[in-house]
Amino acid sequence: MKKPLPKCLILLMFLVNYTYSQELVPPIQNYSPAEYSAASQNWDIALDERGVVYTANNQGLLVFDGLSWELFSLESQSIIRSVYPYKGKIFTGSYKEFGYWEPQEDGCMAYTSLTSLMSEFNMQSDEFWEIISFEEAIFFRSFGAVYKYENNKISKVQNIVSSALGIFQDKLIMTPRKNKVVYLENNEINPLEGNQELISDINIIDIDTKGDTLYLGGKESLYIYANKKFSPFWDERLNRILEKSELNHIISVSKDKIILGTIKNGIISYNIKTRQIHVFNRRSGLQNNTVLGMTYDKGRLWLALDKGVDMIDLSAPIIFYTDNTGELGAVYDIQKYNEKYYLASNTGVYSFNDGELNLIENTEDHTWNLSVIDDVLFANHNTGIYKIVDDEFISIESRTGSFNIEKIADDPDKLLIASYTGISLYDRSKDSIKELDSINFPVKNIILEDSYTIWAAHPYEGIYKITHDKFNVSKVQKVPGLGGVANFNPKIYELNKQIIIYVNDKWFKYNPFKEDFENFNELNSYTNSRLIFQDGVEYVFANSKEGSITITDLKDNNLRVSSQKLNNRLVRSNENLIKENDSIFYITLNDGFARLNLNRLKAEDKDQWISKPFIKEFADELQRYSLSGSPVIPYKNSRNIIVKAGMPVSEATELRYSLVGDEVLKGSFIDGVITFQNLNYGDYELQLSASGTNNDETSTEKFFFKIAPPWYFSAWMKTIYILFFLGVILFFYWLNQQKLKKHQLQLEEKFEKEHAERLNRIEKERLVNEIDLKRKELANTTMMAAKKNEVLMEIQGELNKDKSKFSNQFRLKHIMNKINNAVKSKDEWKVFETNFTEVHEDFFKDVLDSYPKLTSKDLKLCSYLKMNLSSKEIAPLMGISVRGVEVHRYRLRKKMNLESDVNLTKFLIKNF
Repeated sequence: MKKPLPKCLILLMFLVNYTYSQELVPPIQNYSPAEYSAASQNWDIALDERGVVYTANNQGLLVFDGLSWELFSLESQSIIRSVYPYKGKIFTGSYKEFGYWEPQEDGCMAYTSLTSLMSEFNMQSDEFWEIISFEEAIFFRSFGAVYKYENNKISKVQNIVSSALGIFQDKLIMTPRKNKVVYLENNEINPLEGNQELISDINIIDIDTKGDTLYLGGKESLYIYANKKFSPFWDERLNRILEKSELNHIISVSKDKIILGTIKNGIISYNIKTRQIHVFNRRSGLQNNTVLGMTYDKGRLWLALDKGVDMIDLSAPIIFYTDNTGELGAVYDIQKYNEKYYLASNTGVYSFNDGELNLIENTEDHTWNLSVIDDVLFANHNTGIYKIVDDEFISIESRTGSFNIEKIADDPDKLLIASYTGISLYDRSKDSIKELDSINFPVKNIILEDSYTIWAAHPYEGIYKITHDKFNVSKVQKVPGLGGVANFNPKIYELNKQIIIYVNDKWFKYNPFKEDFENFNELNSYTNSRLIFQDGVEYVFANSKEGSITITDLKDNNLRVSSQKLNNRLVRSNENLIKENDSIFYITLNDGFARLNLNRLKAEDKDQWISKPFIKEFADELQRYSLSGSPVIPYKNSRNIIVKAGMPVSEATELRYSLVGDEVLKGSFIDGVITFQNLNYGDYELQLSASGTNNDETSTEKFFFKIAPPWYFSAWMKTIYILFFLGVILFFYWLNQQKLKKHQLQLEEKFEKEHAERLNRIEKERLVNEIDLKRKELANTTMMAAKKNEVLMEIQGELNKDKSKFSNQFRLKHIMNKINNAVKSKDEWKVFETNFTEVHEDFFKDVLDSYPKLTSKDLKLCSYLKMNLSSKEIAPLMGISVRGVEVHRYRLRKKMNLESDVNLTKFLIKNF
């Protein structure tokens, strides 16, 4: 455990740090207290089967899901000293407190204290520093005792005080202070067989095993136990380092490598096979030199430090040299020359050998390029062109700065130099330099197409084709803008004896037959990327926007090194990669360089582990929801839906989401949190996808949820709507039925009315016909009666004329009376009156009502007039003369008080 350091050791610690400060180190990820928002000190660290990191922090339990940190504190606010995930539970130990954390259905962590099971033990000031599982039981220790938790019971392991716990050859190993190393078997304590007197006075701090070897660490030394024998670690160099560093933890990460965590000097990596020692401390990139806890999984070493949490990717295919002082600056080129590495940076030229970086004298200033030509190292410097001999900077020309230098295949003694003012020809045999005429602009790089043609790239303004005869320039031709845009910041290459240009994020190739450039379709998939290396087999493209590089054979094989793997440290727009051999490449960075092992990169790409993402919180504006089912969110709370996800650290480079439902949304998680706003109601499927570097392997997780419809679209409201709709339908049905009934009644009434009218019309027609018939009959009978009377009266007249001729006057008189009686017969009148009344029913009544003084004779005349009979026709009916009829008519008019101009017949016809 960490102890205060004596001030007198501080200088010594710095000396140790300096000794190992310049080594290339694997990627180190720092998680500072400001980032995880908790205390600086972290006492222990562990990973569960998913890869989630748990840290025992001064303020509680820290949980890192790969995207975000979360702190869970004890109610007592005690410091957590130890942590151990086991079967879904996270056991932690602290001051007089032991228990476990367990995720709930909604993702929250709930703590269950087991201290009540220890009430029979006299714990005065115990702190639990270590937890381990063995044979389905949990063992945990303090400086006062070792305890066993099994079947919800806690028991003390005899009366033993151990400084470390471990498992070796299926035995639980304990190390009593300055006593024998023992093991637990059948609840009995037994010493390990062997020469334990070797370690009798050593306080064992930590133990670890690998196969049949048990490693035991004291503060200042390392021991091993194998073949029933204890012995000091065989490499005295390592023990000498431990004497100064103070060992605290041991982890065996492979059969050939162990990692030692120290109090004063970070971690020490020791390769048993090669006996190489690498020290990674604060100068190497750690946040702190005091390692209080370690754990290892899938090539990654996690460190709980006195200040912060660090992760070292020990199996990374890339290792880094980083200049933390800022003196080196951005590196533009690297060359291996005479077993040394030379670095061209914006601050000068440096040599790098055996982990030491040295600035070559007089090289201060920007250096663009290093080239080894015929075993001579040339440097293109801001002040000219130089060669480096025995680490001396020898000027060839210092009139102007230079960018590049190229060898002329046809004349090995001559070199072309691309400079700030044009192109120069350097004749090494004569040690002379001359400028090519007509080229008065800066040239960034040059390509020699043949013995007569030079292609030159201006650093800013375009591309030039230069024709020459033994370097006497005959023509300088500027290439028109490609793709309709000016050729700004072009890059020019020779690829398979073709002139290739990368400009405006597009690729073009020169067609010598057309003497023009055309699209280079073979490189269309590498737009936004420039070529930084090619050797005919492998091609390397750099994407300045993403800060990544791609290694490809231009066919099916592609290896992508993401910006995350390069720590976002590429020199953007000036990326460079240098090949040392078939497997080792060097990449220039903005504060150092990286060493890439291509074989290891290919193996990692093939066997990469992609952690499975998971949802750790699903909540709306008011509450969290269970993650075990498909939650239903009330519509009124769904304005903001918060999803927190985890993706444990792995080869995955990005966590993406896809939300499918009423809407389709896609994107990436930022800091492990995404918020969905104003989603419509309905069923949704949320899919999380974690993909590898080349997106060829993906791990997914699906989560289903539902947003309930608003109250006006809820089930019971839908029921009401259905009932209302049915009610409306029934109402309209009833209304329609009523209308139908009403219409039917109207039709029936209309039919009955029409039927009645038809019957009435028929009856009326019948009556009219009957009346007409009777009228005709009346008229006929009247006319017949009139004719009869007329005849009788004529006979009577004839008889009166010749009455003197009749011998029997009595008989004649009798005949005359009979004739007179026949003419004035009352029976005929009665028949006429009856028939007339049938035709004109109320005629006599109406006339008498109007003229009550009329006599029966008057009424008889009125009835004849009603029939529109003339006086001539009336006279025989009444048995009087026509004159008598006229007189009678006159009298009748008087009785009726009619004016003389009123036609009596028309009056009676019209009014009665």
